[in-house]
Amino acid sequence: KFQVNTGKLKLQAPAVSETAFLTTPSQAIHNASWEVYLQMDFNPSSANYAKIYLTSDQPNLSGALNGYFVKAGNATREVSLYRQNGMIETKIIDGPDDRINLAIVKLKIKVTRNAVGAWQLFSDVGLSGNYVLEGTFTDINHTSSSYFGIHCTYTATRSDKFWYDDLIVTGTVVPDTTPPTIQTVTILSQQQVRVIFSEPVEQTTSQNGNNFLVVNLG
Repeated sequence: KFQVNTGKLKLQAPAVSETAFLTTPSQAIHNASWEVYLQMDFNPSSANYAKIYLTSDQPNLSGALNGYFVKAGNATREVSLYRQNGMIETKIIDGPDDRINLAIVKLKIKVTRNAVGAWQLFSDVGLSGNYVLEGTFTDINHTSSSYFGIHCTYTATRSDKFWYDDLIVTGTVVPDTTPPTIQTVTILSQQQVRVIFSEPVEQTTSQNGNNFLVVNLG
């Protein structure tokens, strides 16, 4: 659904109403900065808008995930920062309405987050060369990241009208020194036990039965 065209990343999807996304591994979140150029060859609406996922714990940006994203467009034609918990989206920086109420949107977005969770959202509409501060907010709901990505929501007539360029992501990773703990154990059958951990665990070792001991306490 995407291709590189004249040096820019372009949505080139079938002419149907749908969504499309791309992700790449990224652990940047502490003392981090994200920049991206976004062009939409249309006036955004509730059916045609872009999301830039700064952080996500899942590669599928159309499903349930935990992370943060910038939404450009929607019905209010604004640039705003959201936190996502599962499928619940919460606006944490509300940019001015009609900020990108334009026939063709050419926009640079910059977001920063420091080590204690203070977010800043900037935008440069029309590529003036000067960023405008959309707002600030402190949020530490999510403190790790696995992916960065872009997400497009579009109708059939807008399936080839999103452009991205100049993506720059910087930041540091805080080592995870706290081991996972078992939260619940549920007996499903005589041969199956469901174990829920406090955080995601490494797949290969967590699925190796030799790493577990089941003790009959009955």
